[in-house]
Amino acid sequence: LASGSGALRLLTAELEPADRSAFPSDLRERARGVAASLCRTAPDRLWCLLLLDASPAADGSTGTTLCFVVVTPHRGGPHITALRVDCRRVLDSDAETVRALTAVNEADALMRHARLGDILRRDALGHRFYRALEHAIDALARTLTPQRTTGGCRTNGNAARVPSTDERRELALLCASRCIFLAFLEAKGWLDGRRDFLLHHTVRQLEAGGRLHDRLLRPLFFGTLNTPRRHRAPAARAFGAVPFLNGGLFSPTPLEKRYRRWTFDDDALTSLVVSVIDRYRFTAHEDSAGWSEAAVDPEMLGRAFEGLMADTERRRSGSYYTPPTLVEHTVRAALAALLPETPVTARLLNGTLAEDGDDADACVALRSQLENLRVIDPACGSGAFLVHLLETLDRLLARTGDPRDAHRRRRDILARCIFGVDRQPMAVWLCELRLWLSVVIECQVDHPDRIPPLPNLDHHIRVGDSLAGGSFRFAPPGARRLARLRERYTRASGVRKQQLAETLDREERDRAVGEVRRRHQELRAERTGLLSVLRGRDLFGERRRPQRAERLRLNDLRAKARELETEMKRLERGGALPFRFGAMFADVAAQGGFSLIIGNPPWVRPHALPSREREWLRGEFRVMRSAGWREGAMRAGAGAGFAAQTDLSAAFVERSVQLLAPDGVLAMLVPAKLWRTLS
Repeated sequence: LASGSGALRLLTAELEPADRSAFPSDLRERARGVAASLCRTAPDRLWCLLLLDASPAADGSTGTTLCFVVVTPHRGGPHITALRVDCRRVLDSDAETVRALTAVNEADALMRHARLGDILRRDALGHRFYRALEHAIDALARTLTPQRTTGGCRTNGNAARVPSTDERRELALLCASRCIFLAFLEAKGWLDGRRDFLLHHTVRQLEAGGRLHDRLLRPLFFGTLNTPRRHRAPAARAFGAVPFLNGGLFSPTPLEKRYRRWTFDDDALTSLVVSVIDRYRFTAHEDSAGWSEAAVDPEMLGRAFEGLMADTERRRSGSYYTPPTLVEHTVRAALAALLPETPVTARLLNGTLAEDGDDADACVALRSQLENLRVIDPACGSGAFLVHLLETLDRLLARTGDPRDAHRRRRDILARCIFGVDRQPMAVWLCELRLWLSVVIECQVDHPDRIPPLPNLDHHIRVGDSLAGGSFRFAPPGARRLARLRERYTRASGVRKQQLAETLDREERDRAVGEVRRRHQELRAERTGLLSVLRGRDLFGERRRPQRAERLRLNDLRAKARELETEMKRLERGGALPFRFGAMFADVAAQGGFSLIIGNPPWVRPHALPSREREWLRGEFRVMRSAGWREGAMRAGAGAGFAAQTDLSAAFVERSVQLLAPDGVLAMLVPAKLWRTLS
């Protein structure tokens, strides 16, 4: 124990190697235990820890891990900022962080302690990572070119189809996202046991003649990670012990299929690997209030997505970053409102394990309720709320006595409970990626061949517009088959996955046709009723003359009925399925609706929307159509027009209420102006 002037203290400790079969806690938990003990016994000191841990890793490898920790006392437990370094492989970002720590020279102990903590918070690393990633993605997008034949001429057909600027950026982001996902797998030792797998194979391919995109990444993504080991080609087997991951992450997207003959420049891909993948330390543990680490975590991918979007697109769609503290607060408040108000629930939400024998029945009932939740984020973005909710539900199930390991619990929660929708395909992609990482981090399998494939999430996290997706009003009844198919598809792989996908698509198409048919029947019934009234006679035997509003309504009903007839024929002939809640989630409708709807919907002012979209919103949503608080406008002496300035988030609230179960909970972050304007 080294002490100096003032209250600052540094405790250095060498931890005994832990047998993970008998002592499963990792270095994070051991550091938390030391920090909690120090805060409890000597709370008047400013503590820093320097820990050395030689415990074997999950993959059986041995080595020393150094962990420098700054401890900040907090009522709910110590908050920790840390730097963890694998001494076998020190990265540039580790060295930069250490250099910043050695440069701290504040004389005041409190200021020095706070400065050390600020350096270790991942935000300090995040700014450097975002700049490096943005530079790498810009270079990729800029250097995307069509393949050339051996004679040097461009292949036929490429000249007629040139990707736009947005498509170039999306293709670059797809490639970078997959490489970053592999960086997390490298950290777990799952890629042939190498912590520098991508760098190693990049160097080898450059020495063999280059063409990294064609000869390294595409075979790795689409011929190795997406193919069971027994079906891999010899070139794919040359990558060594690489797991079969499935899950859709390593399947070509429609955009990639469209530009399959376009490739990224070798220099740009090398820069991505060297300046981003191999420079920074990656951890699959997301930042929380209790632990912040100087490493890149999955939550940063969400921030990177919002940061890399064009400013105009961000303003139009309302896609903005939600801080983790707000996400955590919203999830906790939602579960507190949703779960029964009992002492057991309060203890579990506060992080205490159920201990009393009298709590057994209450824990069983609570576990059953948690397993039957149906949760959706109608504007999920990159998945901040869904990821935090997945981890929270996993912890609650563990505290109720669920005997399964965390990996199995999370896979089961994803298969049954978690849903999301977003109109941005790239946001849906990143949401799936973060959910996959939340599952991967808890898998303790030590050999790549025994790693279970990732769950298929494309029927849980959907690309679509929640505002245009309708409600459950016209959802066809009896949808148990749809729920069973989706759950089986989530766990399937190979040929079975393809068969279930086709069956599930047919089932959803039948639901979509059924929903359109029910909407059409209601319109026809309303039009028939209105016509019968207009064709009747009054008390004097005279026919009624239709009013202007009635004529307009008849014309509107006729036009909508024709549109629905056209749409029904299009769907029956195999046309593309539009996103509809009643068709895609008919099984949830059969159960009464979603148990919990959570998220941060877009905050967009009406005048920022195109006039056509404003007109459609007024026809679809009551809060947009009858928004004006006329009495308030009169009191304020303002014009009636100012009373109709309702934010787009209000429409999301109305849609969410329509999708909510009778005993469900709606928890959304909405702008305070909803209570301050004249709407």
